[in-house]
Amino acid sequence: MSDINIKKVSYLAKLALNDDKAALYEKSLSEIIEWVDNLKKIDTEGVKPLHNITEKNQNIRNDEVLKNNSTEEILSNAPEKAQNFFRVPKVVE
Repeated sequence: MSDINIKKVSYLAKLALNDDKAALYEKSLSEIIEWVDNLKKIDTEGVKPLHNITEKNQNIRNDEVLKNNSTEEILSNAPEKAQNFFRVPKVVE
């Protein structure tokens, strides 16, 4: 990856990188991309898809309402609330 891409990625991620850090991340990202390219070369012909790591069937429960929660009960643990809602810090400018 070129330096311009590292700068663009750092801008999008809202990271301030000095030249040393940019060079370090450029090298790291290049190594990661090279590793992923090596994975693409692996022959997976005839390999069945793995749906879960244990290959066991998952017991799926019925989607049933077990308890009716009240708004007051749900909001009782909230550090801050406004009307009937959780109050959270603003994260979008």
